[in-house]
Parts: sequence; structure tokens; C-alpha cells
Amino acid sequence: MKLIYFIWSLLERFGTNIVSLGGNIILSYLLLREDFGLVAMLAVFSNLIFVFVDCGLSDGLLMHEKPSNRDFNTVFYFNMATSISLCLVFCAISPLVANYFQHEELQSIMIVLGIGAIISGSSISQITKLRSQLQFKKVAVFNITSVTLALIVAIAMAIKGFRYWALVELQVGYSFFFLLLLILFSKWNLKLEFDVERFQQLWKFGVNLLFSTFITQVSQNIFTFVLGKFYNPIQAGYMWQAQKLQQAPTNSLEMSISSTSYVLIAKNTNDDDKRHNFIKMFGIFTFVNSLFLFLMLAISSPFIQAIFPEKWYPCIPYLQVLIIWALIYPVNNFMMILFKIFNLTNIIRNTLIFEKTGIVVSAFALYAYGVYAILCAAIAFSTITFLIYCWFALKHIGIKPLQLLRFYMSHILSFSVICALVISTNQFTSTSILNLFIGCACYFTLALLYMKFFKKEYFGFVTEKLKSAVHQKIK
Repeated sequence: MKLIYFIWSLLERFGTNIVSLGGNIILSYLLLREDFGLVAMLAVFSNLIFVFVDCGLSDGLLMHEKPSNRDFNTVFYFNMATSISLCLVFCAISPLVANYFQHEELQSIMIVLGIGAIISGSSISQITKLRSQLQFKKVAVFNITSVTLALIVAIAMAIKGFRYWALVELQVGYSFFFLLLLILFSKWNLKLEFDVERFQQLWKFGVNLLFSTFITQVSQNIFTFVLGKFYNPIQAGYMWQAQKLQQAPTNSLEMSISSTSYVLIAKNTNDDDKRHNFIKMFGIFTFVNSLFLFLMLAISSPFIQAIFPEKWYPCIPYLQVLIIWALIYPVNNFMMILFKIFNLTNIIRNTLIFEKTGIVVSAFALYAYGVYAILCAAIAFSTITFLIYCWFALKHIGIKPLQLLRFYMSHILSFSVICALVISTNQFTSTSILNLFIGCACYFTLALLYMKFFKKEYFGFVTEKLKSAVHQKIK
């Protein structure tokens, strides 16, 4: 495995999320909380676009060592047909959605999101092709550039008084600019061809992932949906803001490590190599995930108080509970790699049905008891799911659960102690931004000392590989 692939994947995710975070901070000053809340109510719909358009076929393509242009063209035409159908569905149900939430503005937003589905569907197969060819650098440049251009337009619209439409443009504009860059700077080799036999193979692989991914997206966005319906747009806006802050590093780490790991591990032909590489990457992933999430937990309060306007302070406790949840659910998502590469997607489907259905049902059942009751239920279901995955890994693949639990729990316990020590430093001054810098400095100092004396394999691995990567780039 070449570290350079992980570096570019990390740069893509972190670069994208840093730009998004900066834009989100600017927009939080320019827009009302209700504007964020209106768009947050429809997050469950906007995040389902990729799920239905792709239907898990991209993962199926990546499973093949050398997918042909005919394969990519087959997926492209399926994506286009699905995205057009989804656009028509969004247009048809838009009045019902607006009536359900009692906000007529949502009807026009749904229609625009439907148009965005067509734009998004046009680029999925080409992005998959670039990832299959290990062109992570090009994907990273396209991603960061697209987010930046969409954000510039969104800020301009917010300044001009377009309110929530600036946030809608941020979603649709990103897909548009990404597609434009793909057309201008990548080779498509698009032909009018469709391989029915290969499509059936890809569909058989992806259909299990389709439902599991669908219910995952629903469960992750059910909180803003419930708050928008039973509370008000402001509460939905708080939750959405907290989710975006929590998901920025979480999704960056998960997607950069998971997507790269999946491509590289899947190309191994020996099952023992697959097991070995998965366990190795699981240790790295849980280490890095714990490292950054406990940092977020330690500095969450001074960060929001220093960066965001006062109207957003009520989202701090939401963010803290979401960070605790993020210590487990991305690990479950990473576990899916194991079952994908061993073609056991039915396990992913069945386990996710249990976890995500439980989260969705509990959200509606517990809304009267408050947001924290809903989030605690989500944490409980995700924890049980991780244990179920460990059991299946032992039964079907031969990976001992203690190997995984040892990695996971050692990282959780170690960084929780560091986090507790850093939180105590937040009271040293009355200035939020100073507390933020002190907290970050203390956390990374303690983390580096911990790695140097207790996790030398990670300390040495990171320093050695980074030096090697820099040296390679200089050459």
C-alpha cells in the first residue's frame, strides 16, 4: 500500500471540509438560524440522492481489478436514468413535503434538489473510474476546487439577500462545478453501450448496499427531520450546525482512509493478506478517529464561542453528544469494508437494518423526551451493532474480536484521559480564543508524548512515512 494514496485522500477530505467549515462560519454570520433550519429539514432527501442514483454499483466496479470502459458506460447510463427518475419524484412529492412541515418554501427547494440529482448522477461513474485508476490526486484537486467555487457563489448570494437559497446553491453548485471539471480535465471515453450481463452482476453486488446505505442516510439525518417537524426550524438549525461540525473531521477521516483502504485491500487476491491489511488499517483508523474526536470534545465549547456568533452557542451540547456517538458509528462503517471485500454484503444489509431502523424508530418514539434521549438511543444501537459485526467477523472470516476490541478500547481509554486533562485547562482564562489555543497545544503535546512512549509503532510509522512521502515529492 502506498502512503501517497492515503495522503492525497486525506488532503481531499480535510481540504474540502476546511473550506466548507470556513464558508459555514461566514454564512453563519450572514444568514438566519431559520435559513439553516429550512435546508436542514430536507437533509434526509438531499443526502439520499447519491444513494439512489448509484445503488452501490460504484463499489461493485471497484471490486474488479480492471473494469472496462464498457462497464463504466453501463453504470453511467443507469445513473442518468435513475437520476432523471429521482428528479421527477422530487418534483412530484415537493407539495407533500412542504405541507408536512408547514413551510411552503420547501416545495421549490425540493425541485431544485431534484435538478441537482441529475447533475450529480452524471459524474458518479467518472469519479469511480478515477478512483479505480488510483488517481486520488486528481479527485482531490477537483473536489476542493468545486467546493471553493460553490462556496464563493453561496457567499455572494447570502450577501445579496437570497437567504436559504445560498445554502441550496452550496449543494447543487458543488455537483455542477465537479461535473464541469470532470468534462474539461478528464478522459470520459463515453459511448452508447450497455452491458446487460455486467449490470446484473453489479446489481447483485450493490442491491444489498443500496438498502443499507439508504437506511444509514435516513438515520443520520432523522434528527433534523424530527426537530423540524415537532419543534421548529431554529432547533433543526442547531442540530444541523452541530452535525456539520462533528461530521467535518469524522467524514474526512472515514472516507479518506476507508475509500482508499477498500480499493487497495480489495485488489489483494490472497484472503490472508486481506485479513492482515484490514486489521492493520482498523488499528490506524480507530487511533486517528479517537485522536481527533477527543480533541473536538475537549475544545468544542471554546471553539464555538470563539468562532461563531452568539446565536449559535446553544448547539454546543448537541455537538458534544454527537462527538460521543461518532466514536462508534464510523467504526461500524469501516467494518463494512471487511464484509464488502469478502462479498458478504448481506451481513451489512441485515445488521444495518437492525441498527438504523432502531435509531429511526427511537427518534420518533422519544422525541417528546428531548434531543438527548434520541441521541443516547442512537449511541446504544451503534454500540450493539459493533459487537454484532465483531461476532460475524469471527464466524465468517476468522478475525478474532479481541484483536479489534483491543485496538478500539485502548485508543478510547487513552485519549479520554488526555481529553479530561485538557478540558480542565479551558478555565484558565476568560477569553475563548485563548482557551482554544491552550487546549489544542496541551492536547497535541500530551498526544505526542503518549505516542512516543506507549504507541511507538504509530509514532515511528507516521514520522517515517511522512518523511518518505516528502522526499519522494521533492524528487
